[in-house]
Amino acid sequence: MKTMNLVLLTSLLAISSIAQDGTAISAQKMAIKTLATQNGFTLKQLDEYLLNNYGSALDNLSRNNAVVVIQAFQSDVKPTPITSYAPTPANKPIRGPVQPAIPKKTVADQEEARPRASILEAGMSKRFYLVDGNIITGTILEIKNDICSIETPDGTLRIPKSDILEETAKITKKDDTRYVGPVLKDSMQEIVIRSKYGDVVINKKDIKEMDRYHGGRRVAWAEEKKTFYQGEAVLTDIFLDPTAFPLPAHTFYISGLSLGYGFTDRFMLRTKFGSNFSGDLNIQGHWRFYHRPTAAKESAAAVGMSLHRNYPMENLVARYSQFVIDESTGHTLNDSPVLSASDVMKANIESGVYAELYYVMSYRRTMESGRGKVGAHFGARTNSLPLFQGSMLDSSYVWDDGFKVPFRLFAGFEYDLSKNMKFIAEVWADNGNKYRSFSQSWDDYFGDETRFVLDGTEGEYSMLDFDFGFLYAVSETFRIGIHFQQPYLAFYWEFYEL
Repeated sequence: MKTMNLVLLTSLLAISSIAQDGTAISAQKMAIKTLATQNGFTLKQLDEYLLNNYGSALDNLSRNNAVVVIQAFQSDVKPTPITSYAPTPANKPIRGPVQPAIPKKTVADQEEARPRASILEAGMSKRFYLVDGNIITGTILEIKNDICSIETPDGTLRIPKSDILEETAKITKKDDTRYVGPVLKDSMQEIVIRSKYGDVVINKKDIKEMDRYHGGRRVAWAEEKKTFYQGEAVLTDIFLDPTAFPLPAHTFYISGLSLGYGFTDRFMLRTKFGSNFSGDLNIQGHWRFYHRPTAAKESAAAVGMSLHRNYPMENLVARYSQFVIDESTGHTLNDSPVLSASDVMKANIESGVYAELYYVMSYRRTMESGRGKVGAHFGARTNSLPLFQGSMLDSSYVWDDGFKVPFRLFAGFEYDLSKNMKFIAEVWADNGNKYRSFSQSWDDYFGDETRFVLDGTEGEYSMLDFDFGFLYAVSETFRIGIHFQQPYLAFYWEFYEL
């Protein structure tokens, strides 16, 4: 009864909104098909009935005739399906004896031959391809009397099972595993297909090749690649600052400044290998203590600590040279063109134990278009300089009274431009930050005594600053980047399952 009321309402709305004749609108066609299905018609029998009584199949039926057909199906004497129909005098003149109609093969006949969905069940959520060319996206709420109630963004539709085409997929994963079967669920993150051995859930980022078939017709994989769940480059760092997302478990990486290993999905260790070569053994632990993933977004928080056993203390004085003051002149060390950090330090100060601490929160979400993700990262860093700050300088130099705590506050941003290209940006407030040119950074990285380490004293003090650049994933495990502050060029190489 509810179905009849819905169809009647749809028909009345269609009739009241159309003043001129022409081809039947979609709402009229859908109402006719639903009513005909409920009265035992197949699409082929429906087209045969319409051809013989109204002179055209459903696709070419006029609007006025569509109204008459709907009224006929809603009357007390409804049409019934039989093998063939003879035209009636009211619609088509009869010349000689009535012969069984033998209609030509129509589009409906061809559609009738296309395979229908063999598996339809409540909870299926994906795109549904219909015999009349319509494509809807939704979730099956229930199936009753061979009618599927499908919830879509535009409302709940009631569609006969016989109108839904079979959808199958042939998927090859990056590890060359292959699955073939009907599609049960399709989201931006994963696809679920049913094999005769069970249901298989496949993460879309693991797909190497995929062919889809809708009613037996192949859809080119290029169409499927227009959307992607996320870019290949999943960031553990934004330039020189960490994100809250660690390496996957049992994954090793090496970059231009450091290398690391993911012990679990929550904990990883890193080290600056250039400092190790210079005698400053160091290790950094990263622990993600909070993680809340959902289908469309992901948030996390992490803390980390970096410990150096033989850190050059003059590097700290050089880093914060704008706060080292010559009491006799009032000038800072950063203003002096001739003095170095070692010139203002006590003679017995040697390299020692040094630590850095940080806290970071990260957030990523899938973009509404389905084309990748966008993410933001917010963090704070400090170090152990205040523990030995008072005993570092020569008696003629002092620390600025306003310098109490070294800090770095940062906010990073990432955006997937394509599956392989990512835009990244960061803004920060750092009371030890100095801007350095490309040549200064190059000489510091390759030319001084501590190679592969950025610890030079040159540069112009700039507490507030920003940077942006691009990261390109050459492959799933190797990526390169370019940006406009040190270290300017970057590479990152992962090795899985060591």
